[in-house]
Amino acid sequence: MSAYEGAAARRPTACQQAALRQAATRQAVPGGTEGPHAALAALAAHGPRYHLGLGAPPPGGTGWLAADRLLDPYGPELSRLLDTEHQGSGHRTAHAAALTLIAVYAGRVTAAAVLHWALTGHVLDVRPENVLLRPDPGHGIAEVRLRTLRTVDAPGTGPETGTGMGTDGLGGLDGSGGPGDGTGPYRPNVTVRALQNTVLTRHLLPLADALRERTHAGLRQLRGGVAHGCATALGASRADPALLARRWAVFLDGAPGGLAALGDVVTVTRRDGSPRLVYLRRTCCLFYTSAEAVRCMSCCLTSRDERIAAYGARP
Repeated sequence: MSAYEGAAARRPTACQQAALRQAATRQAVPGGTEGPHAALAALAAHGPRYHLGLGAPPPGGTGWLAADRLLDPYGPELSRLLDTEHQGSGHRTAHAAALTLIAVYAGRVTAAAVLHWALTGHVLDVRPENVLLRPDPGHGIAEVRLRTLRTVDAPGTGPETGTGMGTDGLGGLDGSGGPGDGTGPYRPNVTVRALQNTVLTRHLLPLADALRERTHAGLRQLRGGVAHGCATALGASRADPALLARRWAVFLDGAPGGLAALGDVVTVTRRDGSPRLVYLRRTCCLFYTSAEAVRCMSCCLTSRDERIAAYGARP
């Protein structure tokens, strides 16, 4: 099982649900100082992949990369990220490492923004110039930080304009509802274009292009990794799978890069009786060629029925 599948999406306990609701309530306090930090804590409660740091890395922190520098195909930052994944995963070729890298990147670096939008209708600013990340020497991305916590969905501003993180749109992080389910300007079908622009057009798809230029990996396969990572950003959370499936359909509608044709989501029932949204790929990330020598659970080389059964068998 690969790193971007590793965070189990277990149904939250009653205590966890209460904590999530409490965090959302703190966020809604007018003029409160806990809002931004509570928003980050509520996202992190869904699992490690949603944890975001804020501001510059701690003093003495090393290994951090600026995401906007990764878009240069021959820049030292992309070289370092690709080499770290290549060595950590034990891939035999650079293009195989690139295919695994784009999936784990999409399933970690922009995951919090995709989930936040799905649950609130708001779009966190994860444009590459606002993102710092630290590669994991073993596999994937160890940490992600935002230079500034803000949204890019304010009515009338358009996706190119960032606005300060207010306290009116940070609720709903427990999956129970919020601005994203209401009738106001922050409905997901209203802000989805801002999300697509921020996550796909500005960030993940240019990174896929850079990896293609650098390694000659197939563009369709790279974009399949983008789709897998974004779907995992929803399915790995503790939110309602039915809600997440609806959000995924909205996200794919008009999404650039042809992502809608590269896989689909299904809801499986796991051994403990809980439902989970999972993604079934139509492209291969070549993770089975790595030192770990296993197929990811979503692998298109495995039959659809076998994949669904394997997902359902997970604890």
